[in-house]
Amino acid sequence: MVLNKKQPQSGFSLVEILIVSAVMLVVFGGLLISFRYSLELISHSRAKLTALTLANDNMEYIRSLSYNAVGTVSGIPSGLIPQVSTTTLNGIMFTKRVLIDYVDDDADGLGVADSNGITTDYKQAKVTLSWTLRGVTKEVFLVSNIIPRSIETDVGGGTVRVNVFNDDTVPLPGADVRLINTTLVPNIDVTRSSDASGIALFGGAPAGSDYEVIVTAPGYSTDRTIKATTTLPNPTRLPIAVVEASVSTLNMFIDELSDVSIAALANKVPAVITEPFTGTGGIATSTDTAVTGGRLQLQGAPGSYSGSGVAYLSASIPSPLAGWDYLLVEGTETSNTNVLVRFYTGSSTAYALIPDSELPGNAVGFSIGAFDITQLDAVLYPEVTIGLTLTTTNANETPQVDAVVLGYTESQSPFASESLIFTGAKSIGTRADASIVYKTVISTTTNASGQVTLRNIEADTYTVSSAGYDVAAVCVPTGLTVVPGTNTDLELLFAPDTANSLRVAVTTAGGSPVIGAVVELERGAFSETQVTGSCGQVFFNSLTPAIDYTLDVQAAGYTSQNLVNIDISGDELQNVTF
Repeated sequence: MVLNKKQPQSGFSLVEILIVSAVMLVVFGGLLISFRYSLELISHSRAKLTALTLANDNMEYIRSLSYNAVGTVSGIPSGLIPQVSTTTLNGIMFTKRVLIDYVDDDADGLGVADSNGITTDYKQAKVTLSWTLRGVTKEVFLVSNIIPRSIETDVGGGTVRVNVFNDDTVPLPGADVRLINTTLVPNIDVTRSSDASGIALFGGAPAGSDYEVIVTAPGYSTDRTIKATTTLPNPTRLPIAVVEASVSTLNMFIDELSDVSIAALANKVPAVITEPFTGTGGIATSTDTAVTGGRLQLQGAPGSYSGSGVAYLSASIPSPLAGWDYLLVEGTETSNTNVLVRFYTGSSTAYALIPDSELPGNAVGFSIGAFDITQLDAVLYPEVTIGLTLTTTNANETPQVDAVVLGYTESQSPFASESLIFTGAKSIGTRADASIVYKTVISTTTNASGQVTLRNIEADTYTVSSAGYDVAAVCVPTGLTVVPGTNTDLELLFAPDTANSLRVAVTTAGGSPVIGAVVELERGAFSETQVTGSCGQVFFNSLTPAIDYTLDVQAAGYTSQNLVNIDISGDELQNVTF
């Protein structure tokens, strides 16, 4: 018997097909990437070869010129060669930059040490060709010295030396220094970079007056000379003159630009919670402390005071609460005693220390005095407990706490959609009527939240104004002084304009605000007293103009100050420094 057997079918399974496809994709994908890279490499190589050919042709043209003809349009030395031009070859657009400059060779001495006093020994030409291909920009350049056939000369020309400094009078390298003269024929318009010593030299500049200098750098301010005009007849810094065979020197100052983030308020209502220690009613719990004679101190008596003790005040739960402001702790310590203040949440059964991430310095504790707590988030911490730790190393002595004042803000409203004008103190000259023309005047408008950011502004001391309003507080230690290269947060408080007002800023010698200072303004029967908050400022408005006001300022730990014959006529600012 013959049986027919079915032969098995051969072929690829789906898994095998997927594996083969993946391998082919990897292989051919790599080949494709390599092919593409090779094409790009060939394209860039061709472009570079073309650029070198163009650069060489241009350099040969420069070498073919007479020495006196080697120069650029509006450059020093002057000539007919454009400083910047473009050309297209093989479908690629090239940008050509030609720099021709005089060189002071060290063979006969440099600068003032030059043996013959001539710093224009020869010329140097640099031809740069740049191009962009597939989003990548590259360049090539050639440099050649152009030597005069006869002896060097500076007839008809002089040297301009520009020293570039920052605001701290430190030499600034890499700044762009532009020299312009539109009164000479041909005109001069050439730019150099300051060297490692902050110096830009323009040798061989044609003799003449009205040379303007403009100095700037990326991220820096601008300094310049200015020609007199009908609108600015008296510039602070006039253009310079170049004298034949002489060096004209000019010092210019630029500095890093800064940003200022502003939060402006139209209203701010301060309030305080005070514990005067007239009894123990304000203390939630304590260990080894006592209230004696209106003061919190360690338990015991001279010779037997406890080594340490802790008192937790009753929880502070202000309502309404828009933000925390400051804490003022009044008391006395000796070299053997100490008081540390910390902030907690929770109850007497489980106090939790507020972390430093929310209130920097809280873990170590704050000493007797005043300190700013505006960083403490009122939304996360609408309730706080103040803990006081008292210690002594001498049983005969105890620290004492006379009062604790917790300052906060009940409510505040934004200075929304209002115009602000910031005016710097630096001037560029005066008008015909002797009024000052300021270098920086910035007009801006706050948003619906009363906020605005001033970006890339020059370091300076600014004043701020807004039509129909007075400035009631400038809440930042440095006031409106903008430091170079900084990002500053600034809070401004405005009040409706009155004809005569006085803003008092109380600071330490180091410029820090003095919190909790009692400021009293008097004149005859008039007397008004206010207390400084975290900004260290108070504001008196609707005053009668007079020249005989008296200002009395007292702050714990400082000698009181009494200022007499204060003249109030308009909106005045009085600084008080302890």
